[in-house]
Amino acid sequence: TGVQTCALPIFPPGPAGPAGRVLVAQLGSAEDIVETARELGFNLRYAPSMRNGALQSDRGNAILSSLPLEDAQAIELPLVLQRRVAVAAAVTLAGRRIRLVSAHLDPRGPPGHQWLGSAGRETQARHLLACLPDELVILGADLNLGRGRYERAWCLLGEAGFSFGVPPSVPSWRHTFHALPRLVLDYLLVRDRTGCIQEARVHRLDEHPQDRGSRVFGSDHHPLLARIDFRE
Repeated sequence: TGVQTCALPIFPPGPAGPAGRVLVAQLGSAEDIVETARELGFNLRYAPSMRNGALQSDRGNAILSSLPLEDAQAIELPLVLQRRVAVAAAVTLAGRRIRLVSAHLDPRGPPGHQWLGSAGRETQARHLLACLPDELVILGADLNLGRGRYERAWCLLGEAGFSFGVPPSVPSWRHTFHALPRLVLDYLLVRDRTGCIQEARVHRLDEHPQDRGSRVFGSDHHPLLARIDFRE
C-alpha cells in the first residue's frame, strides 16, 4: 500500500493556538503530532481532551496511519476526574474494514471512596464499548488498571470480545508504566468476530536491553507493537 497524503484534523478556536498538540513535552525539544504526521506522510486523526497544564498546548488521543483513515469519530468518555476523549477511525486492508481506536481511561477517581478510580474506569469502558459495534476492532489504550486485570473494566472488555493477542494470552512483562509504581497499564487488544485473524502477537519495546533509564523513548510508558496476520 502506498503512503497517503496527510489528512489534518480541525481544531476548535481557543487560547492554545498553533502551539498545541504536544507529543513529547518533558524531554528535549517538543514534538508536534501534526508536524510528525507531515514528516512521515501519515494520515492523522486527533481528538484533544484537555489543556496540557499551564502550557500553551493540549493533549488527547491520536491515530496515525499510512492507510487512508475513514469514518473518524471522537468519543467523549463519562467524566470521572479529567475530560477524556477517545478517537476511532476505520481503515480498509485487503478488503477488510478494521476499526482502530485510541483511548485513555482515568488513572484515579474523585476524592472520597472512589479515589482509586476502578468504578470510574468501569463506567468509561462501558461507554466506550457501547460506541464500538464493529466486528473487527484494534484498540490501543492506557487502561490505567491500578488493580490489574481484576478490575471490572478489564472484564467488560473481555465480555465484549476483546483479547490480548490471538490466541488470547496475558502480557509476559511486569510493567508498561516505567516510573514508580511500575504497573501494566497499556494494552493492544483485538476483537475479531469475523474469524479472519490467524494470529496477533503483541511486543513491548525496550530502549535499553535491561530496561534501565528514567524514561523510555522519551516517555514514562513503554510503547507496544503488534503484528497481526490474517487468514488467506
